Formats: sequence, C-alpha cells, structure tokens
Amino acid sequence: MIRWDAERFKKMFPNLYHELTGAKIPTVLDHLEICKNEKEALEIIDYFERRGEITKEYAHFLRSNIKQLKYLFGKRKRGDYERRGLID
Repeated sequence: MIRWDAERFKKMFPNLYHELTGAKIPTVLDHLEICKNEKEALEIIDYFERRGEITKEYAHFLRSNIKQLKYLFGKRKRGDYERRGLID
C-alpha cells in the first residue's frame, strides 16, 4: 500500500481528490441555493459563465427561468454541500 500526503495529493490531483473524498464540487445550482435574492443569483450565473464552468446556453436558460428558480434561494448556508468521504 502506498502512503500519500493528503495535501500534496489534493494539490496534484484536485478533481480526483474530490472524487475519492466524496467531497462534492459545488455546481451553479448549489451556489444558487445560497443566494438571498435574484440579484445575487444573476451574479453567480454570470460568474460561472465567465469562468466557462457553464455554457452560454445554460446561463441563458438559468437567467430566463430565474423566477422559477426562486424556490432554491436560501435553502443552504455556505459550506452545506460538503461531506466526508474516503480520504481525510
């Protein structure tokens, strides 16, 4: 069995680390659940689109349906998406 320093492994292979630890990488919808209002939600959508984490079409879809997505607002506190997994 090979032993790895968890922090070194995390820096070298961040996505694999998240898969192995079961840590969920937050999506745009996770961030929308933290928002308090439409303005914050639109800022989040813009940010994810600007970084290329969501497509232009998906961003347009989310903006077009922002009124229907209001039920997501305030459902989570920052950090609620994290969970413990295999490596820690």
